[in-house]
Amino acid sequence: MKKFSLLLISFLLFLAIDSSPVFSQDSLKVGALVPFTGRGGDSGRECARGLLDAGKWINQRGGIFGKKLEIILMDDTFQPAEFVAAFRKLNEADRILLLYLYSGGTGLALLPHINLHRIPTLTSSFPGLLADTSKTPYLFSLTPTPLDLAKIAMKFISEKSDIKMRNPKVAFVAFPDPPGKDFLDEAKSYAKKLGLEIGPDTLISDLSSLKASSPILAPLKSYHPDFAYINLTSKEASTFLREAQETDLKTRWICSMRAFDENLSAFDGVLGVQPISPFGEDVPGMAEIKEAHQKWHPYDSHTLSYVEGWVTAKVMAEALGRSLPEQGFSRERVKMAFETFTNFVVGGLLPPLTFTGKDHRPSTESRIFIIKDGKLVRHTGFISVGR
Repeated sequence: MKKFSLLLISFLLFLAIDSSPVFSQDSLKVGALVPFTGRGGDSGRECARGLLDAGKWINQRGGIFGKKLEIILMDDTFQPAEFVAAFRKLNEADRILLLYLYSGGTGLALLPHINLHRIPTLTSSFPGLLADTSKTPYLFSLTPTPLDLAKIAMKFISEKSDIKMRNPKVAFVAFPDPPGKDFLDEAKSYAKKLGLEIGPDTLISDLSSLKASSPILAPLKSYHPDFAYINLTSKEASTFLREAQETDLKTRWICSMRAFDENLSAFDGVLGVQPISPFGEDVPGMAEIKEAHQKWHPYDSHTLSYVEGWVTAKVMAEALGRSLPEQGFSRERVKMAFETFTNFVVGGLLPPLTFTGKDHRPSTESRIFIIKDGKLVRHTGFISVGR
């Protein structure tokens, strides 16, 4: 009787640990919500191409334990009714094992649904407030949070600035929506601890009216910062920098991850905190990307966002491959598989990834790049701000 009781307890514990349904389909379905239009549409479309090409590459090499990786791609319009409907389709009709969200804002909005249905979800990046795994147990990030990236920029300025006789002056340029500015107060507090002087924010809600003489630029022109951190999309950053060039500002510009890509190639000297490798960079993981490019579309051009899509698919495939497939694939095991990543290397396309049960940020480090002769060039090695 005692032995039977122990067996029953063991069985119940197993059910408690892994009560999610087992998926036995021939293909392993993952969903992806990526914007094709709007503020992030140009980068999103390139990311989607990278996702699909990497899935094709993986499948041509045997898939994942002989199963095909099926990426179900849907447009994230940033309209709540539409992305909730897309989520329901992916969850209920497609029965996906894993979800990818390009937008951290969409991740925040879908969080109650993600937690309810216990779908492991990989986002491109999520706000720092979502790093608490007690509230977000199924949410993982591919790149450091906007706050960690801003801290890396501030650390770079404090250590590498040529200004020696006084504290460097820093200002922030951002979109006024929550994802654009929620991290600013903490970033400024961190910068002050490093000895940086912080000026007034420049919040830009409408770039269509932005001119060199615009009052929007008044805070920058009155403060004359040595450095300004730009947290916009890359197209918005390009518009902003074009107008800023027409002023007498001597400011050095350092961009966030989303602001810094090939759209800024005309602005030599602009810096960027960028954890993702630009297309064509000489790192080991770029070899297969170049080979696929040459085979399938040698006359196309690709960007950093294409690399982001590619490495996203590789990370998802790694998690699926680690999730005890001999017992049948399940969402809970995919979630647990992510938490086995310890300094997982993706060929230099990203910093090494580490997830734990208490921290679903992949890392807190990034390199700084610079625009030089129209190209994105590595400016520093990895800079870390610690967890």
